[in-house]
Amino acid sequence: MAHVFETFKRKIKELYGEESLEWWDRSYIVDWLVATAVLFLAYFVEGLPVFERDFKLDDPLISHPHTHQRISGHTNVLIALVVPMTASGIVGGARSSVVEIHHGILAAWSGRALNSIITEALKNRVGRLRPDFLARCAWDAAAQACTGNAGDITDGRRSFPSGHSSTAFTGMTFLTLFIAGKTASLCFSVPGPPRSILGSRLVRLMLTLSPLAWATWVAISRVEDYRHHKEDVIVGSTIGAISAAICYLIFWPSPFAAANFRMESTGRPRLLYQKHDLRGNSRDGYELTGLEHDVEAV
Repeated sequence: MAHVFETFKRKIKELYGEESLEWWDRSYIVDWLVATAVLFLAYFVEGLPVFERDFKLDDPLISHPHTHQRISGHTNVLIALVVPMTASGIVGGARSSVVEIHHGILAAWSGRALNSIITEALKNRVGRLRPDFLARCAWDAAAQACTGNAGDITDGRRSFPSGHSSTAFTGMTFLTLFIAGKTASLCFSVPGPPRSILGSRLVRLMLTLSPLAWATWVAISRVEDYRHHKEDVIVGSTIGAISAAICYLIFWPSPFAAANFRMESTGRPRLLYQKHDLRGNSRDGYELTGLEHDVEAV
């Protein structure tokens, strides 16, 4: 394994230069392991028994038809995870920056993990019934029990919060913040370049907010497809957005602070683990670095 890692580092240095991995610290491996462990824990939690809430056969909130969903869970996850990671890779590659590629992918992966564990834990413990639960249930009056497909019935008890909405907003909120961090579109005090189409404030703003349009459409479709109540979608979207924002801000500076758009620091990620601080003073052990610009901007 050590030989493989050394070979990988040598290839990176050949492509991006001898100093391309100067920022690397073994603590990043721990970050990857923690995020991956949390994601696997979320899959484990998803398989735990669901709280079985009582219901009434005349409840109009759960009596909607079981219809075809317009976007599957696998497609949603693929878009919400692969698109932000690909954008990070393309931008980082264009800027010949391994740290930007790494931080972008790690932040997106971490946001996915944080969102998943929160969403799956709430789904199983709340046990709210989906709008189409009675159609899934196929109640038999003689047997006094649901006779539908067991998997569909169990899934019908996992309405709150909306996993589609939280997943979509995790990926697209990260992508929105990522674009804003490169263009200063959400920091209105930073002047844009004159006589440029891409320098237009509205062009930058629309480009930045466009990922959220996709996430919003996914959330609305869950209500229209009778998979979720509106409260499920609102809470799920909020969980996803907050998870993405937290993990983005761990690895990247705030896109709202003007000090982070100085000529030499625009679009650069945080260097979390360093032997020295920005003043050259020695540090021992774990430290968060790269936060000074945010403090100055307050």
